[in-house]
Amino acid sequence: MNRLSTLTLSSVLLLALAGCERPKAAGMEKPPEGPVPVTVTEVKSGNFPALLEATGQTQAFNTVQVYARVSGYLLKRAYTEGQFMTKGQTLFSIDPADLKNSLESAKASYQLANANHINATAVLNRIKPLAQANAASQQDLDTATANERNTAAALMGAKALLEQANLNLSYTTIKAPISGFVDKSKMDVGTYIAAGANSLLTTMYQNDPIYVNFTFSENQKIARQNAIASGKLIAPKNGDYDVELTLGDGTTLERKGKINFVAPFIDPTTGTISYRALIDNRDHKLLPGQFVHVKVKGMEWKNTLYISQKNLMTGEKGKFVYAIEANNTVTAKPVMATEWIGENVLIESGVNAGDKIAADGLAKLKPGADIIPNVK
Repeated sequence: MNRLSTLTLSSVLLLALAGCERPKAAGMEKPPEGPVPVTVTEVKSGNFPALLEATGQTQAFNTVQVYARVSGYLLKRAYTEGQFMTKGQTLFSIDPADLKNSLESAKASYQLANANHINATAVLNRIKPLAQANAASQQDLDTATANERNTAAALMGAKALLEQANLNLSYTTIKAPISGFVDKSKMDVGTYIAAGANSLLTTMYQNDPIYVNFTFSENQKIARQNAIASGKLIAPKNGDYDVELTLGDGTTLERKGKINFVAPFIDPTTGTISYRALIDNRDHKLLPGQFVHVKVKGMEWKNTLYISQKNLMTGEKGKFVYAIEANNTVTAKPVMATEWIGENVLIESGVNAGDKIAADGLAKLKPGADIIPNVK
């Protein structure tokens, strides 16, 4: 092949390759040169509700362990496990036979002590006038007086034993100490129960109202304190915060609650502060140990700066906005964003109220770019 043919073939190949060049993907085209049309908006100030959000866990308002107070064979379980029971309803029965015998014995002892005391009192009443008339010795009077006191003391002891025997017999019927749901039975019917630390029968849970425990970090608390001290954040009077709960399926409970406890210390292991809210739970939708999303309401941001979330940009150095300069160029101004509320984002620093910023065309902008402003 001669040189001329080689040059001709090379030219054809170059033209073919040029014709096969793939088009650029959408968005990769070179931005148009010249000023960029931009809608201009302003940084505004206003009042917004302030929210604190955390993950919480529910806790029964009352958790009561039910123990046997007397020994005996477990005769009956009178409830269905997991059932709601009202205070005073019977949960268990212990065989009362032995305690009935003890009660009868205590009654007999009381009657004997009472008879002895009546007799000793009668003797003393007879000897007193005789001793005054010197018809009985002082020793007889002292003996009668001591005997009356001894029998009076014995009567008091017998009365106490009788009352205890009555109590013990009543303890064979174990009643619900609170209104709430009852756990599984820890003892089977027919088991001999020995009163004491090992006689746990079941546990009851009062779920209405119900507690919700949650935590906030030390930094969150400090930030809120500083904001309140500066007047930017207004706390509710008397610390009357509202608490709203969201369940795991996204359901938000219509009822609300109030914070009734704040720990007076910071947990050194987690750096958090514990809070507790008391929540109405009359429909028993909440169960102890359940995880919920907590929103604490009641505070308000006053005259805080805000912009639309669409106007906030993220760069290598953090959040920024494109500020409109007097010569119709833009500058990237770093800002500190605090909270996202609806379509807006609150700005703590970096701009001032009334500052003009770019509201659209942001993807085409870069610092120093010329713009054609269109005031919104």
